[in-house]
Amino acid sequence: MFKLKVVTPNNIFFEEEAEMLIVRTTVGDRAVLNGHVPIVAGVKSGKLRIKQGGQFREGEIGNGFLTVDSETNTVLITERASWKK
Repeated sequence: MFKLKVVTPNNIFFEEEAEMLIVRTTVGDRAVLNGHVPIVAGVKSGKLRIKQGGQFREGEIGNGFLTVDSETNTVLITERASWKK
């Protein structure tokens, strides 16, 4: 598990522990797990997948940036975010 925060210009969309995050970056799909190496990456509009309790929640995000630090604290800053209905 790692700390994940998804931030839009209007609010904090998501701020909880997660098992996995999957987003599309400018160089392809990227999965983040606990212990991931530190990165900064550009994020493209598309699917947001967050795994918690063995289940994935899916949403949609806009363009943005993803950062993962040395403690696997992960922040996704995006233009917009919403859960898939």
